[in-house]
Amino acid sequence: MKRKKFYILITLLITAIIFSTAAICNQCSVAPSTTAEKVGTESTTKASTTTAQKTKSKTTTIPATTTSQSKETTADASTIITVGIVNPSKKQLALTFDAGWLYENTDALLNLLDKYNVKATFFTRGLWVKDHPDLAKEIVNRGHDLENHSLTHGHMNTMTDAEVEKEISGTTDIIKETTGFLPNLFRPPYGEYDKRILRILKSDGYPYTILWTVDSYDWAEEMNGVKITKNYLVKRVLKGASNNGIILMHVGGYETINALPEIITGLRSEGYELVKVNDML
Repeated sequence: MKRKKFYILITLLITAIIFSTAAICNQCSVAPSTTAEKVGTESTTKASTTTAQKTKSKTTTIPATTTSQSKETTADASTIITVGIVNPSKKQLALTFDAGWLYENTDALLNLLDKYNVKATFFTRGLWVKDHPDLAKEIVNRGHDLENHSLTHGHMNTMTDAEVEKEISGTTDIIKETTGFLPNLFRPPYGEYDKRILRILKSDGYPYTILWTVDSYDWAEEMNGVKITKNYLVKRVLKGASNNGIILMHVGGYETINALPEIITGLRSEGYELVKVNDML
């Protein structure tokens, strides 16, 4: 009798082990959740800005990680671009200017670009174009490209599909109706994006999502305890320049107007041809 009870206990123990093992394996098979892709390795809290800039501009951008090649996405999604993808042996480079809220320097910036015969790419918030239609028209009339930088400059990876669609298509409509220019490039606010946003962009007529090779930091007064001066901007852009590179600057940058002449002449002295982003795609 004792032997029979012993065998029953052994059998029950083996059965329990088998079921517990199966349960553990089932837990392991659960697919991990996907996370949004976010470009940027430095928090904007590292940069010290004035209260006026924080409240008036709101164009603070999370710096993108510098990379030497573009990131190809699937056929149904917009392709992330950090560097031009044609003529890799040709020494050319694109100057780009984001416009969120500030606008006062626009005329001076356009005059400088005219003076040095440079055509650039502007990424503007849709409501910026609506608020300043004459400036938007002037950008296009002077031969520059006017591209999409969302409608409100919000964190799009936290928005619903309908809200993302409005940010993109709403800006497309405003730019086209105001200037006659049809944008086909998108620069995400703060450099933030995810696969869902890229799919919506592609379906809305944006084959490329444009990031940058060099963030000039012209949007900040100070970075990591270092004051962002005109010379700082010139040195940073010239040091980071590379074939088919994309330079991020801002219409409302603190020292952008002062630094731009030396940036342009410095790049040209190094043999760079300054072109629009579309010329490198």
